[in-house]
Amino acid sequence: MIVESRILNYINKFLSQIQDKTDKFREKSYILSNIDNILFIFICSSIVISIFAGNNTTAVLLCIVSFLYFMTYIFQKGTRVELNRSTIFLMLYLCIAVASTINSTMIKASITGISKTVLYLIYFSAAAEYLRKHKEKIRIIIVLIGICVSFEVVAAFLQNNIHVMSAATWQDISRLNPEYILTRVYGTLKPLNPNLLGGYFIAAVPFLWISSALFWIEKKYKLFYTGAIFSIASISGIFMTGCRGAYIALFVMTAVTSIFIYNILKTHYPNSYTIVNKHKKGIIIWLIGLSALIMTSVPKISHRILSIFAMRNDSSTSFRMNVYQSSIQMIQDNILLGIGCGNKVFREIYGLYMRSGFDALSAYSIYIETAVESGIIALIFYILFIIFLIKDGIESYKRTKDIKTKTIIASGIISIIGVLVHGFVDTIYYRPQIQIIFWIAVAIVTIYTNEQGKINA
Repeated sequence: MIVESRILNYINKFLSQIQDKTDKFREKSYILSNIDNILFIFICSSIVISIFAGNNTTAVLLCIVSFLYFMTYIFQKGTRVELNRSTIFLMLYLCIAVASTINSTMIKASITGISKTVLYLIYFSAAAEYLRKHKEKIRIIIVLIGICVSFEVVAAFLQNNIHVMSAATWQDISRLNPEYILTRVYGTLKPLNPNLLGGYFIAAVPFLWISSALFWIEKKYKLFYTGAIFSIASISGIFMTGCRGAYIALFVMTAVTSIFIYNILKTHYPNSYTIVNKHKKGIIIWLIGLSALIMTSVPKISHRILSIFAMRNDSSTSFRMNVYQSSIQMIQDNILLGIGCGNKVFREIYGLYMRSGFDALSAYSIYIETAVESGIIALIFYILFIIFLIKDGIESYKRTKDIKTKTIIASGIISIIGVLVHGFVDTIYYRPQIQIIFWIAVAIVTIYTNEQGKINA
């Protein structure tokens, strides 16, 4: 930690000297003097436009955010580099990924892959830096994400009602009774894919839930009831996607959310806590029974859930198991630095390992994918980043006495956990719509990280 602190001292002294020299330019320029406001506009734009636009348009917005972020370090006095325990491991992961790119047999394709990773990490840094200086804007970001989710919920219900056509690869219907064939909705996200919408819901729905909670805390009951209706509808939206990885993540997220609610009641609403604590066993049994009743009352959904456990009897699950086996062989042959970054590299190298007829776009698990692309050391650093991020976030949650701050920290943690659980069985994580929400959630958690987890410079 001492070494890192000294390095940060040198970096921040150098930045301070640059900012002193460029301060006169900032004072004379309207754009430079309002660069924070412009940065916020483009962060918000990236959240909204990503649910409609293709990858290229979203990439342009991310590049603009990155450019504006670097401008703040040059022209905005007092802007400093700050790291904490989790981001140290994130930087180490990036270093290994860069080494993997240099070592790759397909270096050009790998450079494209690593450039995307770098762009997302700069976006995270930009969001974290801006929101650290303007914490009052975190609430706006959370509500904005909640509005975007609500829009996708409406789109999902409309698509379900008109029974949109599904691609043959979206569901194994070879052994299904026609009555059990689920209309899988995909919203407006591009490329149109129900698993992408399911992943987006998992990443973004916690912000909708938390927006509703904040409205309740502030006694804005009309907004609360509106948010509550969309929050309940969002759960139905997740089931409509037919994304089984999202189902698993929803179950975990619901459990984590219940723990946070229980803790907040205990700390801030003692009377309600006493009632809940007295009847908690009955409440748990009632909720489990209600959930089981709801799921079994819709045969299409219940059959889709049960197909999670079909293993080799379900073609989609069987396909993933084949991909996992081939990917693990790739890891064994490239264990230290992997094959290089990006799905283009994966597709080319995977062809040497795949079973006949089982071509794949990715490893269908972000953890296996990380190990395949950048090696086992990169995976270890990434997991350590996640562990310390969540650990420090929970410590921060426990330390703060403000209920609104607790609720905001909870939103970030729930979103991160949901995305990572979904990531066990899918790589929708790498899509820009998910990355934008995920790194905003990471930014929110790191902003509130307690001082013990921070490296001071």
